[in-house]
Amino acid sequence: MPAHYPVPIQEDIRDLFFELLGRGVACDKVGPLRFEEGNRYAIGEYVTDDDELAGVCLVDERFVVRVGGALVMVAATVVEEMLRKNDVDPVFYDYIQEVLNILSRLLNSASTPHLRLRSLVRVPAEEVSPAIAALQASPEFRRDFAVMVEGYGEGRLSLLVN
Repeated sequence: MPAHYPVPIQEDIRDLFFELLGRGVACDKVGPLRFEEGNRYAIGEYVTDDDELAGVCLVDERFVVRVGGALVMVAATVVEEMLRKNDVDPVFYDYIQEVLNILSRLLNSASTPHLRLRSLVRVPAEEVSPAIAALQASPEFRRDFAVMVEGYGEGRLSLLVN
C-alpha cells in the first residue's frame, strides 16, 4: 500500500545531500534502524498545517555529527574525535534540525497536504511523545538508508510516514 505522502528513494536523498553539502554522497538502502538503550539519536517530527503528525525522520548520532560537521565544514578529525569521546557538541543537533527542515521538501507534493518540520526530539535527553512512538511502532511506509558523506563517513537515516 502506498504512503499518503511521497517517500524519497535513495537517489533523492543522495542528490539532496550532495546539493546541500557540496561533496560526494552515497546513499544505500539498509535494514531498519534499531535503537538500543543508551544510544543517542534524533527524531524530526513532520506535521501537516493542522499540526497532525504525518511522518518522522530518525537519525543516529553518527549522522548528526558527520552530516552536521560536513554542513558547517568542521574538520573531519574533529568530528571523529567527538564520536570517539562520545562528547557531541549540542550545536550539531541545531545543524541537523536545519538539514531535516530542508529534507521536508522531499516529503511534499502537489497532490498531498503540506508537511513541515515541527521539532527535533533528542533521545534520550527528551521524551518521545505517544504519537511519535505509535508512528515508530507501525508506520504505513518506511525507508532506511545509510548515508556516506565523502571525507566524513557514514550515518543512518530512516523515514517513516503515514
